Amino acid sequence: MNQRQTKTTSTSVNDDLSEAQSEEMSSVPPPKMKMQLGPIIKFRYCQSCGYQNLFKQFSELVRTHYPNMAVVGENYPPQPLKAFLARLVSMIKMALLVCLLFGQNPFTLLRIPTPRVYSWALQNKMYACLMIFFLSNSIESYLIATGAFEITVDDVPLWSKIDTGRIPSSNEFVQMLQTFNPNKDMNDFTRLHS
Repeated sequence: MNQRQTKTTSTSVNDDLSEAQSEEMSSVPPPKMKMQLGPIIKFRYCQSCGYQNLFKQFSELVRTHYPNMAVVGENYPPQPLKAFLARLVSMIKMALLVCLLFGQNPFTLLRIPTPRVYSWALQNKMYACLMIFFLSNSIESYLIATGAFEITVDDVPLWSKIDTGRIPSSNEFVQMLQTFNPNKDMNDFTRLHS
């Protein structure tokens, strides 16, 4: 009998706890979503070109002059064919490095005569590995470099380095933001804080 009473008591305690927890949970208000106050300015830039620091400078300008604007930055992707070729070069590099380090000759498996360059590389592993590594990295960097520094406000183009061939100066950028008219909210904010 004691075991049944203990089970019944523990079950009723668990039921009371779960009811109390559900009451507490229902009294907790749902979290409020952060409302977007102003337009969104998006920077899409070439990371391999070193434009990440430029993005940080421009986003700081936006936050200083227009604190109501949300700033988003992302990498501008290379063309799909160039991205594929960069991945292919990377895979070939890794395969060559592994074959050289372990002294393997993949040409014998393919029943192809071994090129003299590969025979030399097998004899000079360290030098060949360094050459392959640096040469392939420069090819990969060339393939994924877009040179882009694109700026949009609410998906409306504001500046394109691809089209203009240059990056705007800080003053030019601030003037563009002041004259840009995507919606009423930004103009009202500009008038209030000018």
